[in-house]
Amino acid sequence: MAKNKISEFDTTAANNTDIGSINIAEGMAPSNVNNAIRELMAQLKDFQTGADGDDLTVGGDLTVTGTSTLGGNLAVTGTGIFTSTDAVTLPVGTTAERNGTPVQGMLRYNSTLSRFEGYNGSYWNQVGGGATGAATDEVFHLNDGTVTTSYTLPTGKNAMSVGTITLNTGVTVTVPSGQRWVIL
Repeated sequence: MAKNKISEFDTTAANNTDIGSINIAEGMAPSNVNNAIRELMAQLKDFQTGADGDDLTVGGDLTVTGTSTLGGNLAVTGTGIFTSTDAVTLPVGTTAERNGTPVQGMLRYNSTLSRFEGYNGSYWNQVGGGATGAATDEVFHLNDGTVTTSYTLPTGKNAMSVGTITLNTGVTVTVPSGQRWVIL
């Protein structure tokens, strides 16, 4: 079988008797060395640009310097560790641009609501929250005035809201026994 891309090479050297159908077996024509090296260089370039469609598997550590761009998903089966003192840029999008099939643990910045949000397995919720204000002031806790989605207070938790609160038609807020929702 012709070895037309790097992933088709064999880990046993003796099994690699051609490169792109150019004979490199024992007793080959000397001119095949030059042709085989040229073909190998073309295959390396195809690998580098992604033109060959091969995946890259690294058995040890992978260190990348500079900017790296992924066109698909990044799946990390271990712990993701960031050692920089800079920052991580999260996905940014509007409420309408949220993932259509979210999974628990997703994290993003919602540009419509101007806040970080995470998906808890049932709905998107604000991450952090804390107080806000001008400059470094942290004096105001803000809430919306309309409940648009039914909600049940988590077990053992109480809640408070300020101002007139409207529940959309068909929407309910469930407050379990022994818990409180205070509206000021």
